[in-house]
Amino acid sequence: MFAPALERKAHMFFDAISVVRDGHKTSYEERALYAVYHEAGLLEDYLDLHGAARNKRFHLIREDVSGIKWIAQALSCLSLLKDGPNPYPSADADWSELQLVSHVGISTSCLNAYLDGLFAQLSTSWLEAGLAAVSPKATGAAIHPPLPTLPSNLFGDEEEDGILGDNSIASRYLSRFMRLFNSWDVAATTGLAGGDAGAFMKKYCTEAIARSFQSRVHNLQSDYDSYLRNTPQELAIPRLRKVRGAISECLHLLEAVTALTHLYERHHRDPHLSQVLPWPELVEVLANHLIFSAYNSLGSCMPLAQELLSGLTTSSSIEVSLSDSIEMHARPLSLIANVVKHHGLDVEIECAGRRANAASFMAMLVLIGSHPKTRTYSFHGDHAALADIEQLFALGLGETGLGAVTKAFPFLK
Repeated sequence: MFAPALERKAHMFFDAISVVRDGHKTSYEERALYAVYHEAGLLEDYLDLHGAARNKRFHLIREDVSGIKWIAQALSCLSLLKDGPNPYPSADADWSELQLVSHVGISTSCLNAYLDGLFAQLSTSWLEAGLAAVSPKATGAAIHPPLPTLPSNLFGDEEEDGILGDNSIASRYLSRFMRLFNSWDVAATTGLAGGDAGAFMKKYCTEAIARSFQSRVHNLQSDYDSYLRNTPQELAIPRLRKVRGAISECLHLLEAVTALTHLYERHHRDPHLSQVLPWPELVEVLANHLIFSAYNSLGSCMPLAQELLSGLTTSSSIEVSLSDSIEMHARPLSLIANVVKHHGLDVEIECAGRRANAASFMAMLVLIGSHPKTRTYSFHGDHAALADIEQLFALGLGETGLGAVTKAFPFLK
C-alpha cells in the first residue's frame, strides 16, 4: 500500500528535478532550485511520517531525498546571489564583481556535481526499492514563470515619522555592522588547506554557529529595510545603500553555509550519501569559498562603514570619579551598561590603564574587580553617550536613590 502512495506523492518532486536536471538556463533558475528544495522537504516529511528512515526497503530513498534537499537549497541561495536582482550597489566593485563571482562560481560548480550525483543515486535507490520509474514533466515554466519587474515610482513623505535630520538610527546601525564584523573569529575565515575537515567544522562551523551568524546578518538586513530604506537618512547619505549591499551578499552566502552545515552534521557519517558526497571537499567549499566570502563581503565594506560612522558621530573622552559613599558594584555597572546599550554606539571604560566594552556588564565587572581600589575612571566613545554617563555619575549612579536617575533617564525604569 505504501509504495503506490509514495509514487503518487513523489510526482511533484520528480517534476521539479526534471527542470533542473535538463539544464534549462532560465531567468527563474533560482526558483527551479528552490522548488526542488521545497518538494524534497515535503517528500522527506512524508517518508519520516511513515517511518521510512528505519525501513530496510525505503531508508536509502529517504537519505537521498534529504541530501538533495540541502544541496538544492544551498544552490538556490547562490543562484540568487549570482543571477538575482541586485537593487543595492557594492561597496567594493573589485570584490563583488571579480573575486566574489569566482568564489561563487567554484562553489556552484561543485554543488551542481554533488546534486547530479544525488539525482543519479536516487534513481538507483528508487528502482532497487521496487518502485515504478517516474516519467516527470518539465513543468518549470508553469510552476515558476518569469515575472515582470514593475517600475519603482512611488515616493514617500520625507517628513514621515519625524526623523528628518536624525542621524542616530544610521549611526547605531553602522556601529552594529562593525561589531558584527569584528565578532568573527578570524581563524575561521582564512580557509582550509588540507587540514582536518572534521576539526574545522566542530570548532568553527557547527550548525548552531552558522544559524547564529545567519540570524544576526538577517536582523541587520531586516532592520535596514524597516528603519533606513527610503528614509531621509538614506536620501541624505546614499552610500548607506552600499552597506546594505554588503549585508545582502553576506546573507545569501550564510544561508548556503547553514544548509550545507546542517547536511554535514546530520549525514557525514552516512555511508550511502558518502558515495556521492566527498565530505572533505564539501568542507573545503564551505571554508575556502562560502565562509571566506561571507566574511570578506562584510570586510569590503568596513572602510566605508567607519568613514560614515565618523561623519555621523563625535567621539570624545571624559574622566569621572566616585563619591566617597559610593562603590562600583553590580547596580552602578548595570546602569552604565544600559545607558551605553541605549545609545547603541561603541563606548569603552578605562581603569588603571586597561579598557573594556562599557556595554558589557561582565567585561566591566571583571575590569573593575581587578582594580578594587581605583575610584577614577575614563570613558571613551560617542559624545552623547558620554554626556549621559557623566550625568549618571553626578546623580550618584543610583546609590543615593533611583528616583532621580529614572527621571533623567526614563529608559532605565
